[in-house]
Amino acid sequence: MGKQSTRENKTFYQICREEAGLTRSDASEKMTAVSDSKIEKFEYEMQEPTPYDIIQMADAYKRPDLCNYYCSHKCEIGNRYVPEVGMKDLSNIILETIASLNEINPMTGRLIQITRDGKISDDEMEDFAFISKKLDEVSLAIDALNLWVDKTAGEQGLNLELLKAEKEKLK
Repeated sequence: MGKQSTRENKTFYQICREEAGLTRSDASEKMTAVSDSKIEKFEYEMQEPTPYDIIQMADAYKRPDLCNYYCSHKCEIGNRYVPEVGMKDLSNIILETIASLNEINPMTGRLIQITRDGKISDDEMEDFAFISKKLDEVSLAIDALNLWVDKTAGEQGLNLELLKAEKEKLK
């Protein structure tokens, strides 16, 4: 492995590459049409990577969260609609999901009351905001679980084909 940069304020792209133990040259060899000089431009924010570049880096660095980072920070649509999802361990993801679901469960009847007329009135807003916030937490936990699966597949050889087949059986 080459010498690691000592520069302060490293970009997320550089941090991910270095955590993967790759020099720019090593990383470039693992990608298609992404040179080490192009990687340097991404890392020094002299050039924005394309979505294709991000996918290449995410695969080479074994960091599926790079895709989420790009979408939530660099893409105009993602800035509006894609929340940032951090990498967490499986037990934290599951505990957060269960906690949010437990808080929502008693509120399902209230959600039906609020939405049955197709409108949300001012007097319903507080309860609706609470339920909506908890649903956002569940959605984030699901996204975190999907990132965990992608990362685990790369690191531990998780059988994604089997997972996909089992999900298909449930349809």
